[in-house]
Amino acid sequence: MTFITPVQVKLFNEKAKALNVLPIKVPPPYQKLVQEEYAALGHLDGPLYRVVYPTADRLDLRTAHEVPDFVEDQTNMPEGLSNVLIHKYANRALFLVTDKCAGHCMYCFRQDVLSDIQGNPLPPLEERIDRVLAYLGKRPEITELILSGGDPLTIPFRKLTSLFERLGQETHVTDIRIHSRNLVFAPSVVSEAVASLLGQHQVRIYIHVVHPYEIEEPMVAVIKRLQAAGVRTYSQFPILRGINDHVQVLTALLRKLDALRSNPINLFIPDPISYSASFRVPLKRLFRLVDELYWTTGSWTNGVRLVLDSPVGKVRREDIVSWDEGTGQVVFQRQGKNVVYHDFPAELDKPGELATLLWRG
Repeated sequence: MTFITPVQVKLFNEKAKALNVLPIKVPPPYQKLVQEEYAALGHLDGPLYRVVYPTADRLDLRTAHEVPDFVEDQTNMPEGLSNVLIHKYANRALFLVTDKCAGHCMYCFRQDVLSDIQGNPLPPLEERIDRVLAYLGKRPEITELILSGGDPLTIPFRKLTSLFERLGQETHVTDIRIHSRNLVFAPSVVSEAVASLLGQHQVRIYIHVVHPYEIEEPMVAVIKRLQAAGVRTYSQFPILRGINDHVQVLTALLRKLDALRSNPINLFIPDPISYSASFRVPLKRLFRLVDELYWTTGSWTNGVRLVLDSPVGKVRREDIVSWDEGTGQVVFQRQGKNVVYHDFPAELDKPGELATLLWRG
């Protein structure tokens, strides 16, 4: 079943490259889910389709004040480690281990950085690891390292093994965290050997899942394998228009994650990055949605915080110090520093329909 022709893929990818947007890349396991969705709905507005395929408004719907890099990752990269290491918080850093993902999410928050990396090839992984370890080794205050990317579970097993060993020998890092979408896109990469390695080094994994229908048996089996090996699993995800922007969808997702002992730490407000308009939700509706979630579900399910990632760290609703509804400008404040956020216009908001969002019933 073809949703988009090769010619259409080529045209989109060419335009995406020119606009610094990630191209279409759909792994076979996810393609199967999208096919099931299309067979049930008979149209291409389903949530899983929207995750990996461009809708008509994907590149055409724009709002004022969109920026390529809202959280300013580039400005938090140390000299000599551009597109490799992000050091924004005093006690932890984020290592962009790779620019490769098993699949590309249309809403990706890191499109600008990843597109930049893919357009400007990085030095070999061994060289990048050497540089990162040298940086960490001189900074004893950094005790946590987050491995992200791209997806860190795409790198070869022997290199992951070497990285973990060297972190223990050459740095002050005591906590390793992995952010991964591969448990959804390519669960087969998490073999018994990988699970054992992660357990041995007491790694924490943050699983990125945005819809309850993404939690299929292969992913469940992998999570159980990881947990049996001693890996602690968590999750976090953004609230996305047309994908999970309904309390019943969020409730279903949270209950599934709870059953897997992988409760979310954060629910994210989508960044106002370039070409993100087709996924964003106005703050007022977003707050109402989250309030309804808190009011109608148990605390064992909804013990999660709604945050906006920013150049100065994660900010919350209670950090809002001003809100001009006329201009849509919202100012958050953290530790005396202001974060200016431009809200998504309510007139452009078209909430996802429940019958489509939960098409399995």
